Amino acid sequence: MYGKATLSLVFALLIVLLLISYSILMGTVNFRSYFLPLLQSPATAHPLCATNPPLRVYMYDLPRRFNVGMLNLRNLEQTPVTDRNWPSWPKNSGLKRQHSAEYWMMGSLLYEGDGAEERDAVRVSDPEMADIFFVPFFSSLSFNTHGHVMTDPETEIDHQLQIDLVKFLLQSKYWQQSGGGDHVIPMTHPNAFRFLREQVNASIQIVVDFGRHPRTMSNISKDVVAPYVHIVDSFTDDDSTDPFESRTTLLFFRGRTSRKDEGIVRVKLAKILAAYDDVHYERSVATDENIKVVFSTNLLHKECVCQSSVCILQEIRLHPVACLMPL
Repeated sequence: MYGKATLSLVFALLIVLLLISYSILMGTVNFRSYFLPLLQSPATAHPLCATNPPLRVYMYDLPRRFNVGMLNLRNLEQTPVTDRNWPSWPKNSGLKRQHSAEYWMMGSLLYEGDGAEERDAVRVSDPEMADIFFVPFFSSLSFNTHGHVMTDPETEIDHQLQIDLVKFLLQSKYWQQSGGGDHVIPMTHPNAFRFLREQVNASIQIVVDFGRHPRTMSNISKDVVAPYVHIVDSFTDDDSTDPFESRTTLLFFRGRTSRKDEGIVRVKLAKILAAYDDVHYERSVATDENIKVVFSTNLLHKECVCQSSVCILQEIRLHPVACLMPL
């Protein structure tokens, strides 16, 4: 019913929302400083995506236990989440930050400050007016918080959240109308929503790869592949008049080269990049200790540094050390 048109709209939404995650440092939440720079563009700039009129998104109002309540389990507040009480992403969250796209997507839809009306995707309060429906369930954070070792009884909370959410969606008039085909659910961790994923398979899922699921469950024809949120902050303090030319290393990689399917793509990429003098490619593991090493090294002043996968320098002359994880 929705096909390529809906998928292209979701791509526009995802690109706009995920760009937020690469420009934000962890700390005190200030929605204006987070989102306004991304919403304002020079008069001569061409937009990355054009959705005219903007994509209209209805976001379900779910209890906090499905999303931000997992950021601080000791906070029992039950008031509705708004841009005024939006919690900051916790410091020292380690690898959990890789899969935090769900957090940034929800936060950007809540934002109502200056420039919000110029976005490519806007939140609507009337579901009858919506092009798509966003389900703000932090499925990846739920997995990481409630039993990431995948042994009972630690997994019971994650399992119950999935049961409750599926029940909620199946009772939704709008899920019933489309069979879930116009609903967007972030599932960037490979084990997110692992208990009941088949029951929401018709939805548009935000994933990072298709490595652990059959093609009938997750595939490029209906889902959107999102980059990881990088866990090493970009260095933006260049004092050189031409930071691009001042760097001797264009690309710096320190991460796993053999993962799913023996790392076929990464191994091939390593062989291609090995021929270039200005590329540093090193096998490593993204542990908390290695992340600290990257933060402390002076390589941050000269190269794009990533732990989990290869960095791509995006618009290097404007944003000299902006890193994006690969798809």
